[in-house]
Amino acid sequence: MKMKKFPRVISKQLGRLVSEKSIFKVAAPVFLPFYHVVSDEKLPHILNYNYRDSIQFVKELDFYLKYFKPVSLKYIVENRPTKQKVFHLSFDDGLRECAEVIAPILLRKGIPATFFVNTGFVDNKRLFHKYKASLILSELQKKQNPSAEKLLAENNLAGSAVLKAEFAQARILDDVAEILNLDFGYFLKTQKPYATTEQILKLQSDGFSIGAHSVDHPEFYNLSEEEQLEQVRTSMIWLNENIEPEIKTFAFPFTDFGVPVGVLKTIHKEQFCDVTFGTAGLKYDNFGTHLQRYPVEISGDFTTNLKGEWVYLLLRKTIGKATVVH
Repeated sequence: MKMKKFPRVISKQLGRLVSEKSIFKVAAPVFLPFYHVVSDEKLPHILNYNYRDSIQFVKELDFYLKYFKPVSLKYIVENRPTKQKVFHLSFDDGLRECAEVIAPILLRKGIPATFFVNTGFVDNKRLFHKYKASLILSELQKKQNPSAEKLLAENNLAGSAVLKAEFAQARILDDVAEILNLDFGYFLKTQKPYATTEQILKLQSDGFSIGAHSVDHPEFYNLSEEEQLEQVRTSMIWLNENIEPEIKTFAFPFTDFGVPVGVLKTIHKEQFCDVTFGTAGLKYDNFGTHLQRYPVEISGDFTTNLKGEWVYLLLRKTIGKATVVH
């Protein structure tokens, strides 16, 4: 077991022993759980995280509502820090289920949310490299292909390792897809995995916030500082021109690990955004306009994971490590 994972394992175990009522009274950063998609159908392009069906999603929403008050993005921006037990939901990648499945449920329950879109994928123009990898793995699970499998193995992407393919390896994924006669363009045209601009505008008119999530979802830790800023700048320009959001916001794809403080300072100085988000979990952040979100779609029991996250925060507080420092 890796030592850096050890405290989280302990936290989950301790989380089983504490009650929700007691643990959620602990002083904590604003609670910002985030998801990607909710679907009652099997999605062959999403094998890289544990998405919920609508029944489980509603159960989790009811859990949040029992212990926290739902608030808007505007509230988060205007009321930091807050001692109230509040939460704000967000959803990444701009998939069509956000408009067709998630939003109707949230509207019925009166829960605000922010939807972060990859501007290069809107209207099904391009496909995320992780979704390409999932489609390839789905295809190979149905039928073996020695040529495709050999090419993947030569690039350390054999078997389920293909899901670890990074942005820089997208060309390899395209080559493998060609061997498999897998047409990503046809998939985009027929399946339409992403929301359209019209759907995104409808989400906004329904009261939801819309933010940017980069142009094409690269791993920022592999990019230069200028490339990181270009991803933020370009996606925010699209957002401002097409959506005109009241609150300008950006969520770093994958993680904000590897994003230097200079990038955050430039975003703030040049007023690209009012607030930005990372994915480090329930932690404080030393940069005032940058907040950390909690990734819900991790393996394990939802309630145990959530209580464990609060226990983990307490453990980190005891050693002075509860704040992300850029």
